[in-house]
Amino acid sequence: MKGLRYIVAVVAALMAVEASAWTCTQNRAILMLAEENLSGRAKRELSEILGTPLSEVKFANKGKSQTRLNESGKSVTTDEKDAVVKLERAIATLQRKDATAEERKAALLTAVEMTVDIHCPANVLIDKHLERDFVYQRDNGRPKHSRWFKLSERKWQAMWHNQYHKDHGAFSAEMYLYDWHIATKGMAKGYKREAVAPRVWAERTGERVFLALKTFQPDAVINMLEITKHEYLNDESMYDAAFHLANLLNKTLK
Repeated sequence: MKGLRYIVAVVAALMAVEASAWTCTQNRAILMLAEENLSGRAKRELSEILGTPLSEVKFANKGKSQTRLNESGKSVTTDEKDAVVKLERAIATLQRKDATAEERKAALLTAVEMTVDIHCPANVLIDKHLERDFVYQRDNGRPKHSRWFKLSERKWQAMWHNQYHKDHGAFSAEMYLYDWHIATKGMAKGYKREAVAPRVWAERTGERVFLALKTFQPDAVINMLEITKHEYLNDESMYDAAFHLANLLNKTLK
């Protein structure tokens, strides 16, 4: 019986880790891509502060810190618990010349995690459009009048947190990087001159959320193939996260 309890505990722990947004593998891929685009100076400074490469950073909040936009999709929040507010404060701390080593380390870890979080569509709430998580119905793609037709409940946030990862369950972080470069068709060229503007990043994620909400609504019945079609929004969001994080660190760690 003790052995069974141990197995159950281990499985539960693993499930808790995989509940992060995106998954741990996807997060590491984002950090790896960001790391590839860091300046030599930023890499050295980051290593001195954290004592570890960027790609090895672990997320304290499991990647679920949320940010809220107004009904027009603009980031105007001043809520101290909001991910974009936390990010702005972390950047301010990193820019302070009198910040202690401990303050800089905590701020850097927060900045990394919050940057990734505000790019995940699951973490964006929009006034009057998307106030909270919701359930929709997914059909299994079989003819509606056949005995094999089946509906199952799915959650909006879970789709972004792990649905697309489950579709690529065998992917390593390196495989994600290869896949993103193909799926995003060279988006990297558009990031070279982007300014550090966290609220603009959140709003850009919000634009993708608005696109998805044209299909996904509470209790809507959605074909499984339609869900697959939206994966490109997920890929673009992760790609954004990596390059915006690299730009942020290159500008701040100098």
